[in-house]
Amino acid sequence: MTNFGLRFASFFPAFILFTTTTFSQYTPTSPYLTDPDRLVGYVDSCAKFWFNSYDATYGGFYTNVDRMGNVITSWGTNKKPLTQTRHAYAFSKAFMLTGNEVYLQKAQDALSFLYGKAWDNTNGGWYGDLNRQGSPVSSSDAKTAFDAHYALLGIASMYEATRDPLAESWFNKGYDLLENRYWDRGSAFGYFDQAAANFSTRTGKSFNATVDALTTHLLLMSRLTGETKYITKVDSVVLNILNRLVPTMDSQQIGFAELYNNDWSINQSETMTIMGHVLKTAWVLGRAYRLDPKPEYITAARKLFNSVLLKGYDHVYGAPYKDYNRTTGQMLLWGIQDSAKAWWQVEQAITGGIELWDITKDDEYLKAADESISFFMNYFVDRTYGEVYENTMRRGGRVWGEHKGNGFKAAYHSVELGYLTYLYSKIYLAKQPFSLYYKFVPSVLPRTIKVSPLLTSAGKLIISGVTLDGAPFASFNPNTLELNLASNTGGKFKVTFQPQEISSIADQEPGIPSEMVLNQNYPNPFN
Repeated sequence: MTNFGLRFASFFPAFILFTTTTFSQYTPTSPYLTDPDRLVGYVDSCAKFWFNSYDATYGGFYTNVDRMGNVITSWGTNKKPLTQTRHAYAFSKAFMLTGNEVYLQKAQDALSFLYGKAWDNTNGGWYGDLNRQGSPVSSSDAKTAFDAHYALLGIASMYEATRDPLAESWFNKGYDLLENRYWDRGSAFGYFDQAAANFSTRTGKSFNATVDALTTHLLLMSRLTGETKYITKVDSVVLNILNRLVPTMDSQQIGFAELYNNDWSINQSETMTIMGHVLKTAWVLGRAYRLDPKPEYITAARKLFNSVLLKGYDHVYGAPYKDYNRTTGQMLLWGIQDSAKAWWQVEQAITGGIELWDITKDDEYLKAADESISFFMNYFVDRTYGEVYENTMRRGGRVWGEHKGNGFKAAYHSVELGYLTYLYSKIYLAKQPFSLYYKFVPSVLPRTIKVSPLLTSAGKLIISGVTLDGAPFASFNPNTLELNLASNTGGKFKVTFQPQEISSIADQEPGIPSEMVLNQNYPNPFN
């Protein structure tokens, strides 16, 4: 066991002791944190990889893609809605970082297929899988909250980049579905995990039905709109995390229970717990804290993240491990002889680590983020053909194939890692100005558009400059992060943000628990 584990295990999970916080001022070593502009090239490379998987005949992007970006026809020529929405997220974010409008067209290509083919016009809701032509593989399959949440991921991201009225309309349609068909309004409130194809029955609760509501759209729409309905729903979902998910940790050997019955009792048929899910939950609690700074959010986030550092993290080579049996504590090896790591789970350690470090200034979180991004860039990134591999062995060797796309892997996590780590590093670590691009079509009505790129503490960011189609644009509020567009004004906006030095968030919020007492080379293959 590492020194961290020995010191931490002396009191976890029996009790948590908080004291006055002291910090060693850990300095990241990964150049992707110290020089975040490298991440722009990484995002650009990842997003471009998927261009060749578009079907020019029937529209939409194929789901099964090999290492080089070609369709794996032997796996099927299906086009899951999950693939379309995740690609739309990635393409719209690639546009925001690079200003390349080709990405907006690619995002629209993915969303057009989603809008035109994935919605069940008879019963409502989203199909889970489509064939090449866009017909449902099975119209009678159960519909899941997971698919309903993720359908909104790419739509909301496109809305952020463009304020596209069509994206807004489809977002509202999908959001209403979640509110009216999936949300349990009884005393065991929360999103049902599954529903019959016609919504005649609804069953179960789960990690995915709960936490993925926050990651896919609730936090983003709360940030962009400030509307009470989104912020209130964030509060309700966070209550599910605090009162349902986190308390199960104390009766597990590792992680938490991920599948529940209608009344939130644990569904014992599922014993797997996933380190990426534990880390993601800590991360979303940190982001929710930016909206509603309650100390219990950070107490729970610490407990979650620290549990992974203690039992599910590789302190020798860096990055979290994958899957475990929560009741026995045994790692699930899935037939291989060594432990493995998954691309999306490593992302949660990076983004979640930086988020919690900025809130708590606990160097263990920044160290985990630094180690994890170093491992990711060295071993997950394909420097020959682009994008990233799905899994690696503990020391970085590849396992379970070199494909890049399947039913659960698309462009989303790899691009999200680059996009958000870029913002986090610019704002919290390098404290450097950065620019993002937006494309707003002209409107006959004047508009005020909020372009806040991240949930941060008040006053952390200001707008230092804006251009419209390359010319200076002066009608903006630097402090509220709003652009004021007169009627018939539109085009490509480049907005430059400047991080501000303010007192630490821990100093601003005395209710935050203090720190828990805890007695290679980096080639840049992109461009």
